Amino acid sequence: RHRLITAAVIVTIGLPLAFIGFGGTASDATGQEAAASGVGQEAPVTLDPIKEFTPTGQTADEAIAAHENATEGPEQPIPFNHRFHSQELQMQCEYCHGSSEQTAIAVMPSVDLCMGCHRIVGANLEPIQRLRGYYDSGEPVPWERVYKVPEFVQFPHRAHIRSQVECEECHGKVEEMDRIYQYSSLKMGWCLDCHWDVGEDTDVATDRLLIEQYPPIETPDERQPIGLYPRRLDQQYGANRGPIDCFACHY
Repeated sequence: RHRLITAAVIVTIGLPLAFIGFGGTASDATGQEAAASGVGQEAPVTLDPIKEFTPTGQTADEAIAAHENATEGPEQPIPFNHRFHSQELQMQCEYCHGSSEQTAIAVMPSVDLCMGCHRIVGANLEPIQRLRGYYDSGEPVPWERVYKVPEFVQFPHRAHIRSQVECEECHGKVEEMDRIYQYSSLKMGWCLDCHWDVGEDTDVATDRLLIEQYPPIETPDERQPIGLYPRRLDQQYGANRGPIDCFACHY
């Protein structure tokens, strides 16, 4: 009899605890099942992935508008906002302009390179649809040129990049430009100011391309210090100074 009473007490106390442990009453369980069956029926929350992961939360539409409303620099067929890509998305200059490290002339990125991202990213934006039109037709984007030196001046990008000249030395802080404009005057005095500078932290170095093209064995001595032809550039200018011979830029 004592055992029967003990068992009854355990059952009486245990059943409510069991219901509490598994979420309460049967009606509560029915409600949970109904809620579970409703999962996935509600409209999903859509996020703008570009806005979600940029530091200021700027959207692509806002970047396009900022480019179109900018007052400096020529209008472009595609409103490519450098501030948005360089600062917001943290893209490096070399990603789009990497060919400048291998060629004397800076080359604009191909439409194929642009579409590598924009096949998916921003595909519904009107400028990207225009970009796709160029891609489908096999035509390059007719960008308006921003920087142009005279025909008698040579500015080898490869030599300057190899000499560790930063892009912003000539192009300014493009990460702060909604639309690219000419930052530097490109006048001869502006170039020479940099070539003459031998400060402690200067990145300007001797043009290695000229040394390769005119090695010391082919360069006779006793040439004028400043003139048409280069001399022993490393000895004359040192490793932290650009050449100032006429032939260094005019050839």
